[in-house]
Amino acid sequence: MNGHRTYLVVFLGEFRGNKIYDKGGDDPCFCDPPTWGICRPNVRKYLKVGDTLFFLAKIESEYYLKGWFDVGEKIDYVAALNGFATRQNVIILGQQNPRVVFWKDKALEKCYRNRHNNGFPMFLSELNTRQGAFYQNHLDRHKIDNWKCRRILNCNSKELAQCAQNNSCEKSGVDINDDKYKNYIVANKNKWDDVDYLRITLADIRTETGFNKAIITLYHQHNPLKFDEYKDKLFCFINQQKNKYQNSLLLPPKL
Repeated sequence: MNGHRTYLVVFLGEFRGNKIYDKGGDDPCFCDPPTWGICRPNVRKYLKVGDTLFFLAKIESEYYLKGWFDVGEKIDYVAALNGFATRQNVIILGQQNPRVVFWKDKALEKCYRNRHNNGFPMFLSELNTRQGAFYQNHLDRHKIDNWKCRRILNCNSKELAQCAQNNSCEKSGVDINDDKYKNYIVANKNKWDDVDYLRITLADIRTETGFNKAIITLYHQHNPLKFDEYKDKLFCFINQQKNKYQNSLLLPPKL
C-alpha cells in the first residue's frame, strides 16, 4: 500500500433524464473537475490528497456506481466560492438572501428561543471570517443550524449548544484559510471518471470484487466504507464494461 486509502461512499441519488445526480445538493458534483463539499464533513476532514473515492448512488432500492476520483486538493470554502461559484455544493455566498429560518435540532431551537425571546439567530446565519462575511447559498437546503456549523466549521453538539446559549458564534473571526477548514474536496483533474452510463450496480460490484460488507447499518445509515482491497478489481471491471459499451456502439443496428 502507498499510504493512500480508498473509500466507498453512498449518496441519495435520482435520475434526471439518463444521468444520475445527487438528490440534495449536487454533491458529489461530477463536472470537470469533480468536487465534494457538503456531505460527510467528518470524512472529508480526514481525507488526504491521493485518496480514492468511489461514489454509489442509492436510487429507490438499487445502488449504482456514479463515478470515482482521486483527491487532488483540499481547499477552503472561500477558495471554492472563487473557483466554483456556480456549483450547488458551494454553500456560501458573499451577499445575504432573505430566507425562512428552519432548525434541524428542535431541542436546540427550543432552548435558544426560550433564552432569547424568539429572537433571530444571527450567529447561525452569518459566517464571519478574517476573509470577510459570508452567508448561506440560497440554493442550499440545509437547516440554519446545519450548514456553516456542521459542514464548514466542524462544530460538535456541545459547541453549538454553547453558541446558542451565548447567542454568538464562538468561532467568529476564524481564518477560513487555516488547514483545518480546508475540507472542500477537488478531484485530481487526470484521475476521475463519471461512469453512471455503465449502470454498474452494487450487486455487480460484489460479484466482481468479492466485496461483502454491509452497505447500510442497523440504524439505516450509509457510512463510508474502506475499500482498499477491492479497488483494483473494481477498476478492472469498469474497464471491461467500458470496452463492452464501446464495442456495442460499433455494432450495426439489429433489423
